Amino acid sequence: MFFLTRTFYILLFAGSVNLIAQTSDSIKIYWLDPIEITAKRIDFSSNLLTLQRDNLDNLLSLGGFSLIKKGVFFAQDIYADGLKKGDISIVIDGERYPPACPNRMDSPISRLNPLDMESIELVKNSANLQSGLGGIVSFHRSEASNEPELKAAFSGMAGASTVYDLSVKGGIKANQLSLHFANGTPFKNGDGKTFADLYGYRDNYNFTLGEVAFQGKNEDLKYGASFTYTENITFPYLQMDEKFNRLISANISWKGNKIYANYTSHLMNNSLRVSPMMMETDARNLTIGATGAFYEAYFRKWNADNVIRMPASQMAPMGMTINNAMLPGVNQYFASVYHKMDVANFTFSGKAGVAYFNMDKEETVNFYKNLYSDPKTTAFFPVIGLSAAYSNTISPTLGYGLMLEAAAELPETEALFIAVKRAPTSSSWVGNPTLHQPLKTGARASLISTFARLELFSTYISNYVYLDKKKAGATNYVTYRNIGAMMSGVNFVLEYKFVELTASYTYAENKSDTSPLAEIPPLKVTTRLVSPKWMDMTFYLRHTYSDGQTRTDINLGETSTPAYNKLDFGFTGEFKSLKFSMEIENLLNINYYSHLSYFRDPFKSGMKVYEPGTTVRINVGYAI
Repeated sequence: MFFLTRTFYILLFAGSVNLIAQTSDSIKIYWLDPIEITAKRIDFSSNLLTLQRDNLDNLLSLGGFSLIKKGVFFAQDIYADGLKKGDISIVIDGERYPPACPNRMDSPISRLNPLDMESIELVKNSANLQSGLGGIVSFHRSEASNEPELKAAFSGMAGASTVYDLSVKGGIKANQLSLHFANGTPFKNGDGKTFADLYGYRDNYNFTLGEVAFQGKNEDLKYGASFTYTENITFPYLQMDEKFNRLISANISWKGNKIYANYTSHLMNNSLRVSPMMMETDARNLTIGATGAFYEAYFRKWNADNVIRMPASQMAPMGMTINNAMLPGVNQYFASVYHKMDVANFTFSGKAGVAYFNMDKEETVNFYKNLYSDPKTTAFFPVIGLSAAYSNTISPTLGYGLMLEAAAELPETEALFIAVKRAPTSSSWVGNPTLHQPLKTGARASLISTFARLELFSTYISNYVYLDKKKAGATNYVTYRNIGAMMSGVNFVLEYKFVELTASYTYAENKSDTSPLAEIPPLKVTTRLVSPKWMDMTFYLRHTYSDGQTRTDINLGETSTPAYNKLDFGFTGEFKSLKFSMEIENLLNINYYSHLSYFRDPFKSGMKVYEPGTTVRINVGYAI
């Protein structure tokens, strides 16, 4: 059955480009400089999406991005075209929010209050001002209105997951205040099993999120501040959970030149689990930055202290306590500039910058010496991004684009400086301060019409930073090394009358070992059938097919994932100032898990994290 389904979708994927279609009235993709309106060049490496209160995974898939769920519904991370984590910059109105957790429990995607967000810009060009190797995902807040404004949104989930999420925003005279609160329990899988049943938790602990944010403006002056807290966010794919996270941020800008700061205090431990051993990490991150149309500068200070306490054993009759300076006070200084130039149908983009790292606790260098003979406590990297793009129209409704790019980016901070000594029976985690910086070359081609978009890409990255396993004496280590990595693939979007289809596939290879690259999603195809509007309501049926992933890196313990088919049903509607929607996700209550949901760094649990069973989601929004 899976063979027939796979064959059908591959044929459909290959043949869909020949269909003739038009844009539907559902979630829109707004390609910048749309070719059906103007003959100007297309910025085919980016697109702008309206952000609606829907499953964010469905929205991002329109741009070839995907989410990996790491726990409850807002604990997610972004992947695109084989790149992930720090490869893809995530900013909110130009502000960077680096995670305080080395395992990205507090990924920037979790910083979002949907009621405050107006749009998402997806850019896969590495030469943009704030782009990483994989580009940038830029969220944009809606501006405060001069007119009195009141908005409210409620989201409730029942079935496999019980959650309620309430947002309220009001303002007057270009000043607005928003409140956001969510509470719920971890979801059950398709077999009705809870996190306690599956992953060794003591109970199914309620999680909580709260946020208050203020924004305002006075002509060219804009300002804002926010405070967010979360508690008991469970991450079954790791050995620890987020006990609490506190984030405070503030910003002020004048004519597009912004100064901002944010501070995160993050505590994670395994107190929610049944375990004889205690692990806890207290992490803090401070970021201070300045951004403008052509420049960026920021300072980041990252501390994380880890303690591991083990009970008495034959090897340690009195027990054992290990204290780690997991991130030993790492300071990062960064500055870059950017320029873009249009010449006829060509667009040339470039950025150039520098980054410097040092650490407060230089004695940590002795830990790195277990693997590296001459580790440094400082690092200096130039940052360069160059791209040349050509775009043109074939007809008033059809255009194409080609882009070549080259970039030199930074290794992730934790890959350089992480330091975690663990029990002899576990692998210690050690950064590699001798890493070289990744160097990317890539090509991308797009064919765009009013009803479809086909995107082909190929990327080669030398010195790509990759997990590595080593042994020194009797101690096992997980560390990092540079490899050659190749990623090629295709993304496709089609909207034809009452049919919407998105498909993505990436083939990735570790060229240094001639083996599959880890953490690469398989072919995924989503088909959505949408009804004509009836009494201001639209109904839809969505089918998702995810192929099995057999291309795995067995050297890192990655295992294959079976294919699955999933059905969702829902409707959206509006009545005057009221907008509402309902969705039944995983209609047939299948028991499945997504590839990569359980695989990452040395604190991984090794467990396959199942996705939710049948879940009913209701969204209601009101605005005056």
